[in-house]
Amino acid sequence: MKKNLLILSSMVALFFASCGDKDKNVDTPPPTKTDTVIVGQADGSGGPAASKISVNTTWTANKKYLLKGFVYVEPGVTLTIEPGTVIFGDKLSKASLIIPRGAKIMAQGTADKPIVFTSYMAKGNRKTGDWGGIILLGKAPNNLASGKNIIEGGLTTPTGGSDWNVHGGTDANDNSGVLKYVRIEFAGVEYSSNNEINSLTMGSVGAGTTISYVQVYAGGDDSFEWFGGTVNADHLVSVKAWDDDLDTDNGFSGKIQFALVQRNPSAFDVSGSNGFESDNDADGTTNTPQTKAMFSNITVIGPLNGTGNIVDAKFQHGAQIRRNSSQSVVNSMFVGYPIGVYIDDTKGTATSLSYKSGSLLFKSNVIAGCPIPVKATDATIVATLTTDNTILANVADAKVTDAFKFNAKPNFLLATGSPALTGASFAGITGFQTVAYRGAFDGTNDWTAKWTNWDAENTDY
Repeated sequence: MKKNLLILSSMVALFFASCGDKDKNVDTPPPTKTDTVIVGQADGSGGPAASKISVNTTWTANKKYLLKGFVYVEPGVTLTIEPGTVIFGDKLSKASLIIPRGAKIMAQGTADKPIVFTSYMAKGNRKTGDWGGIILLGKAPNNLASGKNIIEGGLTTPTGGSDWNVHGGTDANDNSGVLKYVRIEFAGVEYSSNNEINSLTMGSVGAGTTISYVQVYAGGDDSFEWFGGTVNADHLVSVKAWDDDLDTDNGFSGKIQFALVQRNPSAFDVSGSNGFESDNDADGTTNTPQTKAMFSNITVIGPLNGTGNIVDAKFQHGAQIRRNSSQSVVNSMFVGYPIGVYIDDTKGTATSLSYKSGSLLFKSNVIAGCPIPVKATDATIVATLTTDNTILANVADAKVTDAFKFNAKPNFLLATGSPALTGASFAGITGFQTVAYRGAFDGTNDWTAKWTNWDAENTDY
């Protein structure tokens, strides 16, 4: 079957033609799709090659797009994506879309017509890590020694773009564009050992950027990872992640409200899988700005469903705050993790110093059905965490309607009588919508309706 192809090379923006273990899955030939536009290129062996979009470009919903290799939007150029557009990622070339400093992506879907980035594998053969992911690189501050650094992931760059894989600067309000009502499915690959591309990587992304209503499904590394930056976000969803769901590093200081994590007991990483993982940096130094993100109204559903199910020991913490991070989590809910929260002092400057000073807040949260609700070396911190949060013995005590449904739409609304329907406190904190409930949902408003996907393995695209 013939299909229309649009090939984007590393030297020229657009060409037209016509033609007849995280990456551990056996390759199945992708389905043949009509009217598919190829963007980017592979190298001679089918692996990643770097290419660029050099003019303002709009991807339209009446076509489908196939990314190959590392596709960059050139600084000064804007990529616009219409609501309802479907973009596939090629597996062999570890396809990734990179928005470097000075470029923009305007991906504004709607609840009825979300923009979907997904695997090019055939229905029924899609798996974690089928392509690279989306990488946003901005000019906001971070705490790296030079203030600028190459983003992790092993990205090569196209001719004329030697610094397009670098993030960092001094513009806290830098604007990389918009991701709204967007799904990212089966992304996240290991380029080389300890060098991964996340489903959505944000390097020094500024507060002028909009990240809102974004779902990551079956990501092969972290679902969302921030390396420095000041960007705020809301209404995030992480389902069936491999490693961590919400990972913050290198001085990230944004505010995130309303996010959902649902862990599938079959998906975990050998390095340990956490809902939150937060570091000031890899060595726990005192570099500034300190990682000081604040999260409110997050629901983290772990792998323990309250029926005595046994899960792999690689599942660790609902929240692990370590290596001198000062990240705060308030008004949130942690259900069914082996350890609810861990204030971890095992490497670098003691994280507990930030907790004791009041810089790191972990309070007004609900921790339910976690065998070890709170953990810290200092017994006084354990006592304070226990007092400042609502500790419930059983998963069922949280009264979340139907949180443990997989490959079908769950229901995360709070049932009548849930202790999380009240108890939120915003005293002394700013920049958040004030609500009475704890966690991402109340008892009536399911903001995941229509635009999210809970069985992307079997969706027709």
